[in-house]
Amino acid sequence: MKLFTDSVFRQLVSRAIRADYLENVTGFAWLILQPLVLLAVYAFVFSTIFKARIPDAGPGGFVPYLAVAFWPWTAFSEAVLRSANSVSTNAALIGKVAFPSEMLPLSTVTATFLMNMLGYLAVLLVLDLLMGAQIHWLGLLASLPVLFLMYLFASGLALFVSALQVFIKDVSQILPPLMTFWFFTTPILYSSSILPERFATVMKFNPMSWFVERLRDFLLLGNYELGYRDLLVPLLTLLVLVAAFKFFRRFSAHFEDFF
Repeated sequence: MKLFTDSVFRQLVSRAIRADYLENVTGFAWLILQPLVLLAVYAFVFSTIFKARIPDAGPGGFVPYLAVAFWPWTAFSEAVLRSANSVSTNAALIGKVAFPSEMLPLSTVTATFLMNMLGYLAVLLVLDLLMGAQIHWLGLLASLPVLFLMYLFASGLALFVSALQVFIKDVSQILPPLMTFWFFTTPILYSSSILPERFATVMKFNPMSWFVERLRDFLLLGNYELGYRDLLVPLLTLLVLVAAFKFFRRFSAHFEDFF
């Protein structure tokens, strides 16, 4: 049974990659172009128009500071948004084939992260070789567990929203503005160090702030010091994932009644 499920999962991931990125030119190109265009827009607005200066941006300046955090956020946000309809749009498959239905949102998240991480590596190379951002490549090894935890966090949210979407059809419409709000309340375009103390304190309760700050620490600053949040956020991620699995499996028995 395990070999069967492993094979099905690989096929679902492969299908998601082909359908979303490889079977049409725009899909693959948009994977690279969309984040690059948004990076260019944000960099121009904040560094040229608003003259943004980030005290802890490091020697590379604002663009590398933004790019190192923005691309993983894009992978995270896209994975959650794409997975919302993964169960509903595969209703016929669930009715015909006996397999764990949680594979549907998880395969979407996996495909999205795999493709976006290739783009992320390319961006890091460009930042290092062309923009002189002085990427700490040893920090890339330290970043892998952070990126994996972000993948697990996205998987937990994907399980929750994809199950909820079966019963509440408006979930996929509600998610985009919520993700936009989450983006602007995460220190991606700015540093939490420039916020008033009361807001900086509240920011610590946003788990995504830990992810982007750790990536900047490792890749731009070469800072590998650990604190209490380096234990709390991974624990929270695992709790979210376990709770999401239980939620999904609890309600998956009723999916076919709502298709």
